[in-house]
Amino acid sequence: MHPFPLSFLLFLYQLALGGLLALAATPFHELERGFYKSTAGVLFVAAFLSFLGKANLYLTSRSEVIKAGASVDIVFHFLFLLLFALYLFSLWKERVYLRARAFSFSLLFGLAGLALSSHAFRQTPWWSFETLLYPVSFLLSALLLGGVTVGMLIGHWYLIDTGQSIEPFVRIFKFFVFCLIAQTAYFLALPLSLVLVGNAETLSGLERLWGDHFFLLSARVIIGQVAPLGLSFMIWRTLKIPHTMAATGLFYIALLGVFVGEILGKQILALTFLPF
Repeated sequence: MHPFPLSFLLFLYQLALGGLLALAATPFHELERGFYKSTAGVLFVAAFLSFLGKANLYLTSRSEVIKAGASVDIVFHFLFLLLFALYLFSLWKERVYLRARAFSFSLLFGLAGLALSSHAFRQTPWWSFETLLYPVSFLLSALLLGGVTVGMLIGHWYLIDTGQSIEPFVRIFKFFVFCLIAQTAYFLALPLSLVLVGNAETLSGLERLWGDHFFLLSARVIIGQVAPLGLSFMIWRTLKIPHTMAATGLFYIALLGVFVGEILGKQILALTFLPF
């Protein structure tokens, strides 16, 4: 297993999948097709780079055990990428049925691939509490990454389409805030849950986290949770004016905080195998 490269490749995969999930929260008929073309293009590049990196790790690994466990994972990632490409292609056509099916199935295979990826870091038996905990944690990270990225990109679209209603921007902002609050609540409940029902291997990782990497955990929470929560209040006040350019600038800062926080979380994941 290669915990460090896998954890950072996971970041790109979560960004792509979470971005698609965030796009599902936008009003498709109120935004120009160009927004979806540009946004999906950015997300597809992230998904493609993630797949290339994971495929390279798979091909260069000398462990047959790792290859056996990763083969299904890579298949689902490939199907996600293939259907994502089909959705991106359909945006240049008027085949609505194809676009809807490609979008839906790309989400389906993407979520399955994310769940499979989460078990690469789980050090406990499949019947343990962690079997449910890891996919939920990875999904929350994906939703937050996607929400803040699409929020920033939709803000840029308002610089192009100056007559656009503020409602789509407000909707994706609410999506971002909901994901941020959900992940914050998860982080507050996670340590106690692990102490109460966690496996011995997980408790050992928690002890290492508190003892050896407490500063890393503190930075992850302050930069990735506390700062974006404060910025979300500022964005909301700005949207009430409304001033979309200022809100977009604040989304930029929030994106930096979320990205840095998630990268620090991937470092924690690689060091302790805990989904913070």
